[in-house]
Amino acid sequence: MNMAILQVKSVPDDLYAAIRARAREEHITLSELVVRTLRAEVERPSLKAWAAEQQRLNAGRATRPDIDIEALMDEVRGDLVR
Repeated sequence: MNMAILQVKSVPDDLYAAIRARAREEHITLSELVVRTLRAEVERPSLKAWAAEQQRLNAGRATRPDIDIEALMDEVRGDLVR
């Protein structure tokens, strides 16, 4: 199986150390951890797709226009990364 090579530049030292530590903890290579993490992220629906699905599911229901869904999702996703 052919595989592409991806080079990531300018990774902050603290993030690199955290990735390296997690890979060691899980007894996998750095590359395996990064690929697994990237795969999990791209398999999730985009924020735009998720919001469209929520609108479709909630059509006709009372909504809360005072809630900023995009800001809320950014906050939740940020918590998952930390």
